[in-house]
Amino acid sequence: MTDTRAFSRYAFFVTGLLCASAMAQNNANFASDDNRFDGDHLKFRTNAKGFMESTGSDTQVKCAPAGSKLAIVQERADGKLVVRFYEVATESDDPEALKQCPPNQRVNTYTAYVIGKNELVNFDYRRTGVTFGGLVVPFKYRLGGDRGITASTTVAPYVGFRTGWFQTWSLSFTPVLSAGLGLVPVTDPSSGKTETKSAFSVAAGFIMGSSKNEKFNSGILFGRDLLSKADRELDPNVNKWWLSFYVGVSL
Repeated sequence: MTDTRAFSRYAFFVTGLLCASAMAQNNANFASDDNRFDGDHLKFRTNAKGFMESTGSDTQVKCAPAGSKLAIVQERADGKLVVRFYEVATESDDPEALKQCPPNQRVNTYTAYVIGKNELVNFDYRRTGVTFGGLVVPFKYRLGGDRGITASTTVAPYVGFRTGWFQTWSLSFTPVLSAGLGLVPVTDPSSGKTETKSAFSVAAGFIMGSSKNEKFNSGILFGRDLLSKADRELDPNVNKWWLSFYVGVSL
C-alpha cells in the first residue's frame, strides 16, 4: 500500500511538472539562434555535391567526399550558405565513394563555396555549433535539507553547444549553461509564513530536441539559487542544490 501511494505521488508530480513546464515555456519569449547555420560545422557522412565557388568565373559544381568537414561562414538572406572546407577527405573505406568524387571535381580548403541551405537535406551530415535561447523551470527538487519539491520558478537565457550525438536518430543533444532570475519561496519557521524572494539562479545541464518536430524540446538541469544571507539564515533549504527537468512543446 505504501509503495502504491508513493508511486501515485510521484506520477502526480511528474504529470504536473510536464504540463506546467509546457505552459510556462509557451508564455515565454526569448531571443534565440533561430536555428541559423552561421558559425556551425558540418561533417559529411556521404558524398555531397552542389558546391560552387562564391567568387570567380568557375561555374563547375564541386563535390565533397564523405568525411569532409566545413565551417559555415554565413547564412545569406537568399537561403544560400557561404562555406569553407577545413578538411577534405582523401581516404575512404569505400573506394567507390572517392571514385564518384574525382580530384578534378573536388572541393579544396582555400576556396569559399556557396550551396543552398535546402540542398543539405539530400546529404547525411553531423552538425555542431554554438546555440542559445531561453528556458523556464517551474519546479525544483531540492537535493539537500528536507529534500522537498518546490514550485520555484527560474526564467533564464542559456548558451550551449550542439553536439553530433544522437543525430542519427533525428535528435539534437545540447549541453547548456544558464543564469537568470529565480523566484524562490522562503519560509519563516517562527511564523510559518512563506514569501517569494528574488534570487540569482545558475544551472547546467542539457536540452534535447527533435528534427521530426522542431517545436518539441526537453531538458534536465542541475542548479542553485543564490539569495541574500538573511534569506538563507531564515530558510536553509533555499541554499541547497536542485534538480529539475522539463518536457514541452512550443506553440
